[in-house]
Amino acid sequence: MADIWMDVDAALAEVPVNVVPLVDDTDFKSIEASVAYNAAGLVLVWNFVTTAGAMTQTAVTPTTGGVHDWAGQGNGMYSIEIPAVSGTINNDTEGFGWFTGVATGVLPWRGPVIGFRAAALNNALIDSATGLNDFADALLKRDMSAITGEAARSPINSLRLLRNKASVAAGTLTVTKEDDSTSAWTAAVTTTAGANPITAIDPA
Repeated sequence: MADIWMDVDAALAEVPVNVVPLVDDTDFKSIEASVAYNAAGLVLVWNFVTTAGAMTQTAVTPTTGGVHDWAGQGNGMYSIEIPAVSGTINNDTEGFGWFTGVATGVLPWRGPVIGFRAAALNNALIDSATGLNDFADALLKRDMSAITGEAARSPINSLRLLRNKASVAAGTLTVTKEDDSTSAWTAAVTTTAGANPITAIDPA
């Protein structure tokens, strides 16, 4: 599970580099609050796993006034810039990424696991108070004309035929969808009046 979700295909100015404060490697407790982008012995690696399970590791050189600008956020926490394009690493692929690093006088560390996904999903699940409802409405209003075969016979695609859910009257709506064979598939959708009328679906 990702610790943080971010929009894919977007320029990101401040991606967390570490998940807990950087700590001195001598006393194991003093916070390292002034690690610079060009600190001695600094080695930063971007670990990335795609949703298909392919893992890569890429060494990243922090910059100042460049494409991978390093910034101290205070109290031993740091961030780095990841552009959408033109960087050593780019935010251009769905998946999961995290930093690992070490520097002279600093204990090795790792960053939070960041999930990169479509902005519409983040809008629906995180950024908008009504986003999830809007996302569900969009599914219900989807054009059925391009859906064939098994997909056309699924319950969710039958529900998409309800173009305006708020206007559905109480009762039972039976949806029949012919597939690409000679058989037919039907679904009885039980509805009640109101803003959320769909109460049950019974595929035949």
